[in-house]
Amino acid sequence: MASKKPGPARRVKRSQVRQPKPVGAASVEVSIVLPVYNAQGFIRQNIARLHEFCRRRFQSYEIIAVDDGSRDETRKILESLPKRNLKVIGLDKNRGKFGALAAGMAQARGRCRIFTDADLPYDLTALPYVVRLINERGFHIVIGDRNLPQSVYDIHTTWLRKVSTWIFSFFVYMVVTGGLFDTQCGLKGFRADVAEGLFPLVTDWGFSGDVELLYIALKYNLEIKRIPVRLESHGPSTVRLFSQALRMLGRVSQLRLNWNRGIYASQKLKDITSQDYWHKD
Repeated sequence: MASKKPGPARRVKRSQVRQPKPVGAASVEVSIVLPVYNAQGFIRQNIARLHEFCRRRFQSYEIIAVDDGSRDETRKILESLPKRNLKVIGLDKNRGKFGALAAGMAQARGRCRIFTDADLPYDLTALPYVVRLINERGFHIVIGDRNLPQSVYDIHTTWLRKVSTWIFSFFVYMVVTGGLFDTQCGLKGFRADVAEGLFPLVTDWGFSGDVELLYIALKYNLEIKRIPVRLESHGPSTVRLFSQALRMLGRVSQLRLNWNRGIYASQKLKDITSQDYWHKD
């Protein structure tokens, strides 16, 4: 029986094919970056806990632990851990939270890149939710917000620290970030190309780097999704509020000047958020 000759191949216009957005060298579902400093008392068990969670929830993942010049046994503990799905970066001196994050993000390979604190303060079920929002729904940035109605965040602290924190947050809200009241939550996720464009622009490697990062994101009109978080543990803070408060406020006050000087210029971020629909056919 003669075989039926195939008809001419149907040509599909390129415009009809949905092209995936390039994300550089991204090759795993999610990278989780942990800035680590003097964490010998809990880092081993927290890395193990994070591994166990990620094995159950993700098809592929990597944990990047950045030792930020710890003065205790943290580096030795990290280097003794099994290296499967774990990358350890050691900094010779303490750079600050965003110095460690910049080093970790520079080596991340995930399509979604998340950072959180090494003491894993928030319910880990937030992680796959952040990944879905970025990898499936396409948000550029996802940030935890402790002020959202569904958030659970109740810690006992002095009234003076509460007032000082509120004043700093309100100053940032009024001067810099508009509707993003909670800039300091230690859970943020980024699409790969966005992380590659944003983190090299951050000039403040201390704790006010969160504000600078979100300021740049807002200036480039990146899509930011806020999510509620549930506090599960609260380790000792490494922020010396009163000694650092003036410096942090001073750094925040410089952001607009930095923008006007072109310090945050990025063609990569311009391309990501381009909306020149008037030039389209």
